[in-house]
Amino acid sequence: MSKKLMGSALFFSLSVALLAAAAVWAQGQVATNVGEDAKKSNGAPGVPMHPDQKLELMMKIKLPFTVVAVGDLLEFQPFSKSVDPDVQYLVNLTRNADLTIGDLEDEIYDFDNFGHAGGNLGTKEVADDWANMGIKMVSRANNKDQSSPGVWEDFREVERVGIVHMGVAHSLPEARMARYLQTPKGLVGEVGVSAEGGTDACCTGGPVTYVSAAQLAQVKAIKDSIIARRDEVEVPVDLPAPDPEGTVNVFGVTFVAGSKPAGSDTAVAGRGGRGGRGGRGSSPLDGVKNTLRLTLFHGVTSEQMAQLRDIAGDSGTGNDLSAFGTQFRVMARPGEHSFDMNPEDLKEILTQIKTGKEASEFLAVNMHWHQNRFDFQHYSYDHFPADFEIKFAHDAIDQGADLFVAEGVHTIKGVEIYKGKPILYGVSNYIFQSGLMPQGKGVLPGGSKGGFGDGLPAGEGSGAGRGAQASADPGVIVGEHETQGFWQLLPNLEGLLSQSHYDNGKLTEVRIYPVDLGQTYRPTSDVGIPRKPTLAVTKKILDEFVEYSKPFGTKIALENGVAIIRIPPSEQK
Repeated sequence: MSKKLMGSALFFSLSVALLAAAAVWAQGQVATNVGEDAKKSNGAPGVPMHPDQKLELMMKIKLPFTVVAVGDLLEFQPFSKSVDPDVQYLVNLTRNADLTIGDLEDEIYDFDNFGHAGGNLGTKEVADDWANMGIKMVSRANNKDQSSPGVWEDFREVERVGIVHMGVAHSLPEARMARYLQTPKGLVGEVGVSAEGGTDACCTGGPVTYVSAAQLAQVKAIKDSIIARRDEVEVPVDLPAPDPEGTVNVFGVTFVAGSKPAGSDTAVAGRGGRGGRGGRGSSPLDGVKNTLRLTLFHGVTSEQMAQLRDIAGDSGTGNDLSAFGTQFRVMARPGEHSFDMNPEDLKEILTQIKTGKEASEFLAVNMHWHQNRFDFQHYSYDHFPADFEIKFAHDAIDQGADLFVAEGVHTIKGVEIYKGKPILYGVSNYIFQSGLMPQGKGVLPGGSKGGFGDGLPAGEGSGAGRGAQASADPGVIVGEHETQGFWQLLPNLEGLLSQSHYDNGKLTEVRIYPVDLGQTYRPTSDVGIPRKPTLAVTKKILDEFVEYSKPFGTKIALENGVAIIRIPPSEQK
């Protein structure tokens, strides 16, 4: 054999030996056991059964990352291609973010192939408009109809333009799950939740409870003490009509002086209050939404609680009472609201928030709530969070949420920075074309109205929140959008666009841009389109926002028409 061949053979033999040695060495690096005390053969750590939760729940996107969050999307005709610079000012903000999220309040249908049947009816071009604005994820967990087939048509339209939706699915476990979107900078997730029930207000009646004349006087005094506080809020409940003689309507109960008639039975079933259909649909084909059920407690003083216990024949003690089909809690003043969250719902929702964060690099939670803090406050007009709202938002952040944004109540609320994460308690409406909300006229596929169209329940259709749509004179033509109602009050026609900036996995800054939806007069066709406000309206909205954020100690700078919350490095987590 030549020296050259002998050299080649030797080189080959050495290579084989080295590869074999490497294989043996590599085998030594394989984990010999798996678990909390896992070790490799060389003593190095093995594969833990449970990853480090501190690392799992961190914001994992290290590149600069900007998230825009807006509120209710109640759009019925497109507008985003308008050449109006005040419109484009906001469109550019939503379009240029790494992630833009909002709340799907519409029922978006292809009217030619589906039918013009529903409540918040948006033409299919609305979905294209949202995509043009850069909206990428929307929550459907809200008080809009989840009935089949409409809800699935709604989803088809947003899916058609590449928008991810969450919060409603075919089953409750699915509805609770996060949905995901791959962005160039990392995988993001979002969980959508809807708070259900507890929107009762003074002073309606209901199931009858018979009381003595003295007890009736006590109940009337309780009702009067609540009504006396109406002036404490911007939009109070309507002043109730006088009660019939010998009767007091309050707390959803009708108290009547006299003895209970023989053979009669008093129903004491609880009431759900306004807030949309329940989490589980009435048909197996309906959508199911991710619902957090609430129990409302009406606040009374200690003296009033003693009176109610006596009327109910309850000899117990403590701060809570369940009687007459509702709940009471001792609070500082009458007419306050307190809420308990359903513990099963709470645990399941928080489990999916944590799961969603473990599976993604950034997680947002969208919450839809309409609950007020007072019996004497008009539905959906509170500027400060109820007790459960603060607790739930903190819980969500504790389980890994990087951003918490809420809407539903059609007014703005404040912002809290909690453990280095932003909690937006109420960004209100972003698009609110309430003046031109169309009335359902068509039928569902197959010819069935399915509870829509002419059969739409009162208060559920496009006329909700608007004035009468008819004239006493049969010769007068009245347009369907001619008379407006309480949705056109100024508190409903302002909103907040939030822009959260993250760098190296930390929140560094939150910018709040005021949104004008109609603070000065606009024709109906223009109401609800988001615009950059005038200087005067900007000051009004930002001054309100600063006031609403004071309870949280949030440090806010107002610069060039924008509220800026800067997070010092020492507070970045």
